Amino acid sequence: MRSFRIVIAGHGTLPAAMLATAELICGEIPDLTAVGLASTETPDHYADSLRAAIGPDHRPILVLADLLGGTPFNVASAIARRSPRLVCVAGVNLAMVVEAALSVGALDDALVERLIEVGRSGIVETERHRARRVS
Repeated sequence: MRSFRIVIAGHGTLPAAMLATAELICGEIPDLTAVGLASTETPDHYADSLRAAIGPDHRPILVLADLLGGTPFNVASAIARRSPRLVCVAGVNLAMVVEAALSVGALDDALVERLIEVGRSGIVETERHRARRVS
């Protein structure tokens, strides 16, 4: 069982869609929540929503944000700077969410590196498309 909780943070309905899709693949995923930033929300309101999702317990939290430099990442990073139990990673993709959801053990540097590698290795261009683009 995972010893940490996961929050997907991002713009609009992307976090909820990633959660729903990950659960389509994995089944119900305990301790994973999604917090989307609505176009009408201020960063302060989003920070309140993100803090509520993070919760008061003292378990470690992995925040997977959609876009480096976007409001969800910036807000999560600001919270993480004040809370050593939070780890924030930007550039989330579905492969990272599934890997994090199925991981066991602690939220440590090795896991974060593995998640980043899984995310990167899932981004490929097929030979057929590359050949058409080059010619």
